[in-house]
Amino acid sequence: METLTIEINDPKARRLIDDLVDLGLISVKEEKLSWNERWEELSKALPDIDSITEEDIFEEIKAVRESRESN
Repeated sequence: METLTIEINDPKARRLIDDLVDLGLISVKEEKLSWNERWEELSKALPDIDSITEEDIFEEIKAVRESRESN
């Protein structure tokens, strides 16, 4: 058995692969991203904000806690 990594650039190619699976000629195993790869992907999606400080975070936590206590 041979294992290949394939990047699909066209939806038609995916349909062809699915047809080969249906014929029992190949099997497809989805590759799960590692934790580091998922973290990198998430980090890229987050905005770059350097203006927030630790003090700002603690103030926000305090405000949320006070809000919960008053309810």
